[in-house]
Amino acid sequence: MDPVTHFLVGTVIAGISGEKLSISDPLYLSTVLGSLMPDMDIVYQLRGHIAYLKNHRGMSHSVPGLICNAGLIALAVYLLSGYRFVALFAWALLGGLSHVFLDVLNSYGAQVLWPLSKKKYSLNLLVLFDPVLAGLCLAALFWPGSFPRVSLVILVLTVIYLLFRLYMRHSVFLFLSEQYREQDIERIIVMPAMVSLWDWSFLVETRNKYIVGEAKWLSFETGIRRVLEKVPHNHIIQKALYSKIGRLFQSFTPYYHIHYYQDGENHVVCFADLRYFVRDDFLHNAKVVLSRECEIAEAVFQPYSKKHNLSF
Repeated sequence: MDPVTHFLVGTVIAGISGEKLSISDPLYLSTVLGSLMPDMDIVYQLRGHIAYLKNHRGMSHSVPGLICNAGLIALAVYLLSGYRFVALFAWALLGGLSHVFLDVLNSYGAQVLWPLSKKKYSLNLLVLFDPVLAGLCLAALFWPGSFPRVSLVILVLTVIYLLFRLYMRHSVFLFLSEQYREQDIERIIVMPAMVSLWDWSFLVETRNKYIVGEAKWLSFETGIRRVLEKVPHNHIIQKALYSKIGRLFQSFTPYYHIHYYQDGENHVVCFADLRYFVRDDFLHNAKVVLSRECEIAEAVFQPYSKKHNLSF
């Protein structure tokens, strides 16, 4: 999620402490800092885009990372205020948990179980910025009445909204299951669309192809964006998959398509992240070029555009 939403959610959560709304209050300060701290992994940008993409939503979003963050925040606020360390630690940890929970709710996910697992867990419920969620939390700041009571009401409304999103996603899943029942379906993935709150992107994987499209929840109309044939894996593709860029791409997205072709004497293996489709193309891509001797001649990651080539 975006930093503004994390800040607002952290503030609302701090409200249930019973303290009067004030960012200078030790409990509010600890909770809000806890809700923002996991995204400090942005410092990896100093080492380049590749380093950032490899580490974003990794260690800082894991259980050990949250505990370390909470400890550092609690210590800093304790030294400034003299407030009880254990209470500061608990609220900083709660703020951090809210951050990771929100990140798990969108399609990018987070490595919650790092270092035991580098898998990014995702529930595919929210877009990166959800105006309903942000609006609810923003309303809490201006709602007349006791802020602790208002915070509790907003949190209940947030849970109801998330349950509604879960219902929407499941109903789209059932619709797609019925629509493609005659296909040899291996899995159906339903994700929030990048623009509309009422639309859902989907990926239907069959034995020999991927069907990528978008479904409108209100009318249950579907639009197909791409039908991609699966390519049988050969030693060229295996080499690309186990290259550094191949491993990076597989850790970056659980849903990807491989395209293979020959360009003169070279072999070209292209990867496409099937989660995001913008301006008639997939948002994130990668390419590995191998020579006739199967040596890697070029390996690039293409985040956000195929014109954006990051050599690996």
